[in-house]
This record gives sequence, C-alpha cells and structure tokens, in this order.
Amino acid sequence: MNPPLGQDFDTALVAVMGELASEVDALHASLIEERMALDQADVQALEVAGRTKGDLLDRIEKLDVERRQLSDAAGVDSLGDPRWTTTIDRLRECRTLNEVNGRIVGQRMSHVRQALALLSGDAPGGSTYGPNGVSKVKLRSATLAQV
Repeated sequence: MNPPLGQDFDTALVAVMGELASEVDALHASLIEERMALDQADVQALEVAGRTKGDLLDRIEKLDVERRQLSDAAGVDSLGDPRWTTTIDRLRECRTLNEVNGRIVGQRMSHVRQALALLSGDAPGGSTYGPNGVSKVKLRSATLAQV
C-alpha cells in the first residue's frame, strides 16, 4: 500500500527545509568569514567570501522556491511549521551580519573617497549638492608623480 499523497509532500518538504537549513548555516559561516576578511583587509579572502555568499544565496533562493511550491501543493503553511523556526532565526542573524559587513564596506569606501579628495587637492567635505539633491564631487586629474 502506498503512503498518502500528503505524506509524500511532507517528506519532500522536510527534505527541502533540511537542505535550506544547511545552506543558511553555510551562509552564516560565510558572512563571518567575510567579516574576518574585512577586519584583516584580506582582499583574496574577501573575494572568496563574496563568491561563496553569492552562490549560497542563489541556492537558498532556489530551495525556497521549491519549499513554496511543495507547501502550495500540500496546502500547508511551511513558514508556520515549528521545524522552520530555527532556520528563520538563523536567516535573521545572517541579515544582521550582512548589514554590519555592508556598513563596514561603506565606511571604508568613504575613507577612500576622502583620501582621493585629499590627493586631488579638494578640501575634505568639498563636495556639494546639485539642484536635484545629488552629491556633486569635483573630479580632476592631476599628475602625482612622474618618472
């Protein structure tokens, strides 16, 4: 005798949710590696972490589409499933880690822009806003050294 169709969907859904949990854990680890690379200014490690993060996000998205399709086919709300709670919490942690990493990158970019402004002879904070409210930075080319 074959198991009921609903049980097959539940089994498949549990498998997909397990894969999702594993991928989300890997994403969490990747974001920590990205943070360490940022802290150490390790460009190669940062590139690897960025590629890994992108690949994991792609796989998580595909698995989530599969989860939603299985949930719809089974007529269940998998997001309300208590087995999903830990993964949702881990995703929230990932979002926080990613936001912190993004702020670090933004701060470093700001420092680089300030350094470039100093090198080009512009006063720090010398950028102005145009009529549309967008920052207007004067860029000029200058020879810094000649051989």
